[in-house]
Amino acid sequence: MGARGLAYKLGLLFCLYFSQGLPFGLFSHAVPTLLRSYGVDLEIIGLVSMLGLPWALKFLWAPWVDRYHFSRLGQRKSWILPLQFSAMLVLLAFTLLDPAQLKQGSWLYLFILLGLINLIAATQDIATDGLAVQALRPQERGLANGLQVGGYRVGMLFGGGMVLVILDYLGWQNCFYVLALVLLLVTIPVLFYREDGAAGQMAPDHMKSDVKNHVRPAWSAIFSFALQPGMWAWLVLLMLYKVGDSFGSAMGKPLLVDLGLTLEQIGWIGGGVGMGAGILGAVSGGWWVQSLGRVRALVLFGVLQSVALLGYAWLAWADPGLVGVVAVNALEHFAGGMATAALFTLMMDACRHEQAGSDYAVQASLQVSITGLAHALSGFSAKALGYGWHFVVAMAISLLALLLVRPWLQRLPQPQRAAWHS
Repeated sequence: MGARGLAYKLGLLFCLYFSQGLPFGLFSHAVPTLLRSYGVDLEIIGLVSMLGLPWALKFLWAPWVDRYHFSRLGQRKSWILPLQFSAMLVLLAFTLLDPAQLKQGSWLYLFILLGLINLIAATQDIATDGLAVQALRPQERGLANGLQVGGYRVGMLFGGGMVLVILDYLGWQNCFYVLALVLLLVTIPVLFYREDGAAGQMAPDHMKSDVKNHVRPAWSAIFSFALQPGMWAWLVLLMLYKVGDSFGSAMGKPLLVDLGLTLEQIGWIGGGVGMGAGILGAVSGGWWVQSLGRVRALVLFGVLQSVALLGYAWLAWADPGLVGVVAVNALEHFAGGMATAALFTLMMDACRHEQAGSDYAVQASLQVSITGLAHALSGFSAKALGYGWHFVVAMAISLLALLLVRPWLQRLPQPQRAAWHS
């Protein structure tokens, strides 16, 4: 397609991944910060990550998202549009909660809503990933994944950082009215997207018919993907590549609270500085994936991601003040954006075209399951070792994962090989 078609696709994907990042940031960053400000123990804050369980389990219903749709809307829009509006309704339901009652038991209502909106966002992610794989040519995926990660991180940082600022200025109810309105605005491009025009890469008719009409259990879809020759080596690398980063960064916000920063300061640092650095890192990473090559980018960005964790150890031991906090936060988000862009590009390459949503969901679920477990255990590590050594251990875990690159390349799966040579 022409430049205009590519530009529209990139804008559409940016908006859709922003929509997913917003609720993820809300539960993974804003809520832990708020809970810590109320004096909740680190162990409990770490366990909040279990509310993201739908992201780990989405492979169970991914084959049905691939399979069933309304022909007039399109295979992906049939899911994306209803889910976007459902997420808006859940955000409006947050306005019924009184944050002053969190310690008295209304936290259960908060957790239910967070679990529900994560279920919606995870399901939307299946459809969006399928749309991205089918709409993008392999040579477009580096830049597209940079913008995809940028959109997701902007949404995550908006939901996790700017929410704290909005809460401080507008109050609880108005904050969630604003979030629902933002979600409505980023849904508008979906209304005008026609799937038939997606890069001429939609699956052939006989493939679409097979996917639509033959019911296969979710486990069958998983096994058919995972049992491809050489795929296991890629899946092991995929699962462990971001473990150290997740294990370490989970305690970043609680550390800032304990260093004496206010919620507004943390909100501006995460939602302002972090957002800008995350976008720059993701877009730069997507561009460098094309320039350096996928493997070199994966390794180089993985090293940078690991080193960035040492910055938090420095904050814990030296307490350099606000300037140091801003610098470390910017480096961590920049490096994380670059590493994620490289990883997501390779995940797309590993998908079989006719069941892209399911294949991508399998990979994403495995990755989220392991990093979610690391996130849940992070509070116990920080309390036992102290913040500084916790981040040192996280850096070591992150670097060790890079040793798995060589075994993967020796057994490169066929879908990735085909994508690299197309």
